[in-house]
Amino acid sequence: MKKPAVFICTAAAIGLALFAWWFYDNKPSPDVVKEISAKPAAQKAKEPASSAAVKQQDLPAELNQEPDPYESEAFKAQIQQVADLYEESSKYPINSQPVFDSSAVAEPEPFEFTEVDLPFPEKAGDDTPLRLAAATDTYQYFQGDVLQARLQVMGAEKQAFVSVDAILSGANGDIPLPLNFHPINDNPFVLGAQLDTKLVPPNLLTTEMQVKLTVTVDERELFTSVAFRYAVPSAQIVGAQPSYVNGANLVVPLQVNVGQSGYYFVRAIMDDATTGQPLIELQNEGRLQAGNGILSLHAHASALKRQGSEGPYLLRSFKLYRGAEAQEQFDSPGSSLQPQIAIQGHPFSSYSNDAHVDKQAQERITFLRDLGALGNDQEQ
Repeated sequence: MKKPAVFICTAAAIGLALFAWWFYDNKPSPDVVKEISAKPAAQKAKEPASSAAVKQQDLPAELNQEPDPYESEAFKAQIQQVADLYEESSKYPINSQPVFDSSAVAEPEPFEFTEVDLPFPEKAGDDTPLRLAAATDTYQYFQGDVLQARLQVMGAEKQAFVSVDAILSGANGDIPLPLNFHPINDNPFVLGAQLDTKLVPPNLLTTEMQVKLTVTVDERELFTSVAFRYAVPSAQIVGAQPSYVNGANLVVPLQVNVGQSGYYFVRAIMDDATTGQPLIELQNEGRLQAGNGILSLHAHASALKRQGSEGPYLLRSFKLYRGAEAQEQFDSPGSSLQPQIAIQGHPFSSYSNDAHVDKQAQERITFLRDLGALGNDQEQ
């Protein structure tokens, strides 16, 4: 799953903190320095002196000192900035994070995520090579989906003749069904094809698949391919029960048709249904048994108030998967029957005023603040 920028910032904060802590704890103590300085002159004379050490003795004393990162104002400013970002994200539960950047949760357009764009120069130094841009409309297909593929030929002469031979192939070999490309909107350089996966022998559809394309432009023969994934969904989100308020949370019970029992993870984006503005990234996890199950999402009131929306809402961009268990190698993806689900909103007065408090996060923030505030003359 894609992770939002706020989680990346959190990870960076922890990483910087751990690095700084390690650096601080691993500095030589004054006792060690004194012990090294107190070596007998005869013992020091026996030790080989490197050329670098000899050169270093000729330098002024102020240049012999190693730079201390704690004395860098830029370093301290970066630490404080990380602390600011981490403090903002820690105000909300990890499973109910406000969307700070709408572009981070934008849904890719069809063909956008999978496109393979390759140049095919005719000779060395060719500044205007032919280009083939091939794509499928999505990266993850499920049982019964219709695969759609597209090819764009760029840089060809206006009168060029284009033909395409395509094969759908997987780990168990090529699929003996035609994948015929035809011009889209009478454009000979933009071609499309589709194939209903229900028509494919099930044993030939494997997790890793690809469309292999041989493209002839006049007399030139070019090759490209597009990879995608196929799966029988381990579970499917079929809808949602009416939302309700429980303390400081808006609870959204998702109805899940479970094909395989296991431990599931779900993530969705909640939008304002009126404005279309992304509000919150929601996630949850839990064990589900085969059959009909419920996996609830919890939107915290502090995140809803921060975004200023009482609803109604829309849930979209569902990501559902079953975690790999013992003796299993891969996670199993799930799907959603609906691309988006309408969710009822509630007035802010319905929620309790309980603020989210993460004591561990507060300790990390304090450490980052202290680290970024160290003065040049402080004892290390």
